[in-house]
Amino acid sequence: MLATFYRKFGGPSVDEVGQLPKPTKDDLVPGKLLLKVHASSLNPADYKQRSGGVTRFLVKQKFPMVYGFDFVGTVVGTPKGAESGFSDSDVVFGMVKGLNRGSLAEYMIVDEEICVLKPENVKDIDAASVPLVGITAVKAFRKCGLREYDPSEKKPRVLVTGGAGGVGSCAIQLAKHLYNASFVATTASPGAKTELVKRLGADHVVNYREESIEEVFKDEPPFDAIFDCVGDVYKTLSVLAPGGGVVSIDTAPTAESVMEWVEESGVTAVVPGVKGFLGSSIGAAIFNRLSGATKIRNILAKKNGIYNSVIGTGNGRIMTILAKEMENDRLTGVIDTVYPLKDGLKAIAHIESGRTAGKIVLIVE
Repeated sequence: MLATFYRKFGGPSVDEVGQLPKPTKDDLVPGKLLLKVHASSLNPADYKQRSGGVTRFLVKQKFPMVYGFDFVGTVVGTPKGAESGFSDSDVVFGMVKGLNRGSLAEYMIVDEEICVLKPENVKDIDAASVPLVGITAVKAFRKCGLREYDPSEKKPRVLVTGGAGGVGSCAIQLAKHLYNASFVATTASPGAKTELVKRLGADHVVNYREESIEEVFKDEPPFDAIFDCVGDVYKTLSVLAPGGGVVSIDTAPTAESVMEWVEESGVTAVVPGVKGFLGSSIGAAIFNRLSGATKIRNILAKKNGIYNSVIGTGNGRIMTILAKEMENDRLTGVIDTVYPLKDGLKAIAHIESGRTAGKIVLIVE
């Protein structure tokens, strides 16, 4: 089958588009599904993991590694002799768990528990663009203390940095419709990206090239929840409300978020000693101090604020929420460019350039 993959850690030169063995029904075990992939999308985590980085010191990986966390596909196989909540011909979508990527391919095997039925009124390319960014945004807002579908909660003021990116564009929509925010502010460059985030529901857009978050909002009511998608955490701390929450996907990871990801992902191939170290109070304290999380928490402690980082992973319960939002036209995919699978290398180079507004989607022809 055709796939986009790499056989070792490195830069763009290790990327390949070529043939790999096709998974079959005989490869299935209880709890797994075989999918014929319709569409997938890329995320910065894809090329960051290809480079190795911190990941190689935390989790053992098997090569070749096929790109792609997000998927939309038709079920073409369920385990023999095992019950399944899905049937052949069901069209499902979701995000893989842990590092078990593989959606930039014609076929893939996924965990059944992370899949949900794709609403009939949602296009494949839109569905493929949402899972990772949507799951990440929901987890982030929950860690900020917000609750979905709760009319008794006060309408929060929300700040999302990097609103034109994949996660940011999804977060703006969820803040407005899922968390009933009274005011959503974001940062973006002037022009097309500013117009994009306004269409998504942003009430105020900070031109980060010429304005500072601190100055723009110094005389305004503070924010109950701040979601940093681009590494601007320190620029936002002064505008957090007392008792509010800040979450980042780009700055100061916490030991708690790493351990949460390991547990939720069901990752077993962890480098020896990592879980024990991060799971201990001393190890967690060392990790958080080195990452910068402790410094941020100490700053926020003065206003009883909280800080967390978040790492998304496959989650069927959150996908059920996202599917409902998409079905009811309260959440839509924000797509920069669509590529055919055979142009996987071009797609990876595009997202790695950092010049995108929304997601890079690949379709399997």
